[in-house]
Amino acid sequence: MRKNILLTISVIILFYLLFPTNNSTLDAYGYASSIKYGFDLFKPHHLFYNVFLYVINKILILLHLNFDVLSITKTVNALFQFVNLYILFKILELLRVKYNEIIVILIIVGFSYSPLRFGTENENYIIPITFSLIASFYFLKFNLYKKYGYLFLSGLFASIACLFHQIHFFWWLGLFLGLLIYQKNIKAIFYYSITALIVPLTYFFVIYFYKNETLNYYNIIHFVLHDYYMGSAKSEFGINNFIFIVVSTIRTFFQVHPIIIKLIKRNFIYFIPILILTILIFTFFKQLLKRKFIKKNVLNNNGFFIKTHLIILIFYFLFAFYAVGNVEFMVMIPFLIFISVFYYYKVNIVFLKKLAFTLFIWNIMYGLFPNNYYHFYNDEVLVDFIIAHPNDTFLVHEHTVLNQFTYKTGIERKHLFRLKNYDKLMAEKPIKKDYFYTDIINKPKIFNRAYLIENKDIKFNQCRKELIKTYDGLYGTSFIYKVYY
Repeated sequence: MRKNILLTISVIILFYLLFPTNNSTLDAYGYASSIKYGFDLFKPHHLFYNVFLYVINKILILLHLNFDVLSITKTVNALFQFVNLYILFKILELLRVKYNEIIVILIIVGFSYSPLRFGTENENYIIPITFSLIASFYFLKFNLYKKYGYLFLSGLFASIACLFHQIHFFWWLGLFLGLLIYQKNIKAIFYYSITALIVPLTYFFVIYFYKNETLNYYNIIHFVLHDYYMGSAKSEFGINNFIFIVVSTIRTFFQVHPIIIKLIKRNFIYFIPILILTILIFTFFKQLLKRKFIKKNVLNNNGFFIKTHLIILIFYFLFAFYAVGNVEFMVMIPFLIFISVFYYYKVNIVFLKKLAFTLFIWNIMYGLFPNNYYHFYNDEVLVDFIIAHPNDTFLVHEHTVLNQFTYKTGIERKHLFRLKNYDKLMAEKPIKKDYFYTDIINKPKIFNRAYLIENKDIKFNQCRKELIKTYDGLYGTSFIYKVYY
């Protein structure tokens, strides 16, 4: 049966490897630039991610294996997702979940949209999950065998996860609170928490030797909490928190995006997942009415482990709510939910099988395949145009274009402006020429989260405009205009 589980994981990851996204994000291009050119390797929010992949890339170069950096990073994330699913299997096996149920759970987690999305992209959310899951694996082994060495390893891997992304502090904290609340054992707490010293020591090392800064309170706190001081880690409290936490929870499992409408208009075959989802919803209510949908599981000796991971799950939901439903902070939810709430409350296996099939069809057809096959804006055309005009100024609609340019050239443009900097561009006119280029006029509109929060429609009605170039993408036709002041 274990061979079947390894085969299942391998088939899942084969999809990851065969269909990496061709529509990388702003951050993905930013990290790839750092890895490719060796600058800004230690980002405070995810300290080890860039430098880890930088080392992998350098090793491949030494072996005369010169691959595209973005391709390398996506492959590495896919392989770490293989490890994640394997560790999840080992945890479920120790929890004595039946092998046929484990296979279904692995398919659900593997084809949930967030793990699928970030496991085929150069983002820093998959690798830290690996170390957190290993921490939980050893945490469970301590619960079963009472060997303190397992707690030492659990704390060590939980701490390493924090170095790959700060969001995994909540996983570390949840395990710590589990020991504190349910064990009340000073020796156990010591063995677990002593390894956390590697986190501040590593930050101190980077600040002093890499940043060449003095180890004082100001430098330390501003480096560790850099994203919050710079405003890139945003939060607020209002109606959007409630709306986006619901949307993000759904999107953690199902791709929900206006791209679905675009795909259905392109080919009616893309309507199939909606029909399958309709059948799943019908099955859900049918089993709910028959009271066959869910039942309590006997925890036996696993109550300590399950309750601890329920704490961790709650932490991530609360923080995602605080971060206005940031789906990036919920990638670990599919893993956690099956070793906490959905272990304590056993969901009907027939429904889970149908859910697994639905997720597979839905997220392949609406997520994995279109992300790989189509170019949404096809802004590679714009980037090549910018490269061909090195002495001109550009006002671009998508911030991603700036990082695409840097990734291709290794240059950070001073006269390449984001849409949000339009007012600055028009007020200061930081160029000698009486024109600039832009793609923001009649740019295809996608009513996503960014559009709802940051939409800014500019027509340049008072300026003379000259159409230079058009190019097509899945979202529609984009235009490059020459705009005269």
